[in-house]
Amino acid sequence: MNKTKISILATVLASVMSTPFSVSAEESFNTGKNAVNFLSENVRISGNLYLPDNYSANGSFPAIVVITPASGVKEQTAGIYAKKLADKGYVTLAFDHRSYGESGGMPRGMENAPMKVEDIKNAISFIRTVAGVDIERIGELGLCSGAGYSLQTAQMDGRIDSVATVSGFVDFIDYGLSGATQYQNGLSGDKIEQFQTQIQWASEARQRYFETGEVMYVDGIPPKSERLGIFWDRAADYYLNPERGGAVATYSPMRAAMSLDTRYFFNPTEHMELMRGKPFLAIVGTEALSAQFSEVAVERSKKAGGEAELFKVKGAQHFDLYDKHKYVNQAVDKLDSFYRTTLKR
Repeated sequence: MNKTKISILATVLASVMSTPFSVSAEESFNTGKNAVNFLSENVRISGNLYLPDNYSANGSFPAIVVITPASGVKEQTAGIYAKKLADKGYVTLAFDHRSYGESGGMPRGMENAPMKVEDIKNAISFIRTVAGVDIERIGELGLCSGAGYSLQTAQMDGRIDSVATVSGFVDFIDYGLSGATQYQNGLSGDKIEQFQTQIQWASEARQRYFETGEVMYVDGIPPKSERLGIFWDRAADYYLNPERGGAVATYSPMRAAMSLDTRYFFNPTEHMELMRGKPFLAIVGTEALSAQFSEVAVERSKKAGGEAELFKVKGAQHFDLYDKHKYVNQAVDKLDSFYRTTLKR
């Protein structure tokens, strides 16, 4: 190839690479819920953008990206919180991570932590382009496993001003070693052996996919009949209940087994010092069996010199804070107070 052709090729590549990839589904938005799409590493992400009643494209509104629980979709608890916070005056976005819900991405059901962090970063990029959003006032709200993803993102992304979590699952290495995962019926031995077995499942599933294209799945929300204990019974009562989270047609509890390893090797609270200057609020129910994860995160943040607070909703269990308005409304009021202060509203 001669120098002239090389020069032309370089110019073409530079032009292509400078073209923005993420665009919204609409050129303008209305108050309330708006269906939107944007790209994350060239995969289409489907979201719902919520605008407050007093929204104006010429305004200067704080914005919050709401992150779903593991395998959750935007119409479940993330949508509830996004709407309620929009009612408080924020621009909010709930979205389906790639390979879930209405978003693109294959194989489906990839609970891949680093990939989900990239989706959150791109959700932040998107919401900052919405007319009327103050790009200097961007917050995150992570729900359940979304808490861990939100903290990791906050450590890696300078555009985030504050982070709150609700019913947070945070440190996934610790969770994988807890001896209480939803896969207990297929595990034996001490906690190390159990952890290694789950990693082996992921490795075998990855090899199977490479050789044959077949995706092996594990059930992220086992039915009550498996008798894994009260926490997983409560999980089933939300996710498999047609009157609660199970009512959403795009939801599936099945997760690609080959993503188990990338989910488990992820402990963001080991470096809470990297969140310096970003206030952190963790909300839990006083009856939540998962509360320890948030307690550890707040304690480690304070030890690292961070501004962190643990807020407890009296009488609430983990999944009560997903959709039971008696408890959700208390959490939203606390979130509003937190964001009004930390986003300088």
